[in-house]
Amino acid sequence: MLKRRRFGLLALAVAAILALGMASCASQDNTLTLGQLNAFTGSLSYFGDAHRNAVELAAAHVKEAGGADIRTVHRDTAVSPVQGVDAARALIDVDGVAAIVGALSSGVTLAVAQSVAVPKGMLMVSGSSTSPAITVLEDNDFIFRTTPSDAGQGVVLARLAIEEGHRTAGIMFINNAYGHGLADQFEESYTALGGTVTSRVPHEDQQPTFTAELEKTSDGDPDVLVAISYPGQAEIYVRESLEGGWFDTFLFPDGLKATQMMEVIGWDVLEGTLGTAPGSEDNPSLSEFKDSYTAAYGEEPSHPYIAETYDATVLIALAAAKAGTTTDSAAIRDSLRDVANAPGEPVGPGVDGIRRALELIAGGQDIDYVGAGGPVDFDRNGDVAGPIEIWKVEGGQIRSTGRFEIP
Repeated sequence: MLKRRRFGLLALAVAAILALGMASCASQDNTLTLGQLNAFTGSLSYFGDAHRNAVELAAAHVKEAGGADIRTVHRDTAVSPVQGVDAARALIDVDGVAAIVGALSSGVTLAVAQSVAVPKGMLMVSGSSTSPAITVLEDNDFIFRTTPSDAGQGVVLARLAIEEGHRTAGIMFINNAYGHGLADQFEESYTALGGTVTSRVPHEDQQPTFTAELEKTSDGDPDVLVAISYPGQAEIYVRESLEGGWFDTFLFPDGLKATQMMEVIGWDVLEGTLGTAPGSEDNPSLSEFKDSYTAAYGEEPSHPYIAETYDATVLIALAAAKAGTTTDSAAIRDSLRDVANAPGEPVGPGVDGIRRALELIAGGQDIDYVGAGGPVDFDRNGDVAGPIEIWKVEGGQIRSTGRFEIP
């Protein structure tokens, strides 16, 4: 009798341990570990905190909607491909992420894709890498982005230059994939419209001064300086240009849509300056995101690509729900288009939108996620199409002109 009682107690103990283990596994299975390749230092650091906020907001919305408990790990690339590759390796090998959001810059995304993500079979979804080189990357379908390629922005930027009466243009651009890609597309489109590029001058990421580059770019006295850079560089050379008398008329692309940079240079001296960036007109999805972001962080999301980074995070979580896994990166990748593309019931961002998406997925029904940054329909290259917004420095703010051009 004593042996039976001991055996019974032992069996109960084993059962309890197994039950705890199963509960623990179930809890772990519902944890989706996401990495973000961000830029908290370097020439894109103005954007780092806002992009981290976008990922955290998306994770909070997914959890509140009844989805996975998202564990986020943010690592700094400093806008350096070398540091970006190291950070990506750490996200995969140390942090055990199932997917990566980012990187912010195209050069880092390309380096990470080729050296780490593709060889290791790791899904990456960037909300801000715009280089056309990403489209043709041999990536085994692991690299996606929720923002349009600069193949479109370059066309609209060229149209804008001609509309403004700039018949000649000098281009200064950062010597990386983003700079080369956008400069190439701008020049091709601008020349086709009758404009003349008088000079194309690359610059490096870290420079104390850009006077030599400004001297070369101003050769031929072009009508406008097309500044294809990041805030960390442009805040130096735009000020140098104004003080040295090289240029006082500029066109800015997405990389320079930065309030802090305008404050450093001076809102008054840049009054009326025009720029371009991927963006969408106000719609329910965008309004939901803006209201949620403002409520969570006490300021409106003014930097470029914050909405697109939010969308990237939500889509990974929805794809994981569709795939029935929080750990298998390839399976999540395989479900990404299922939750992003038509056909299916349109669902949007925010807690209510994500909750509805999860309900439909659980019921075996199709969804079509319409993001805060606009529709997200991935093509065979993992790219999306979308309009380009024309913005303006006006009255101490960066304001939308209300124009959204289709390339």
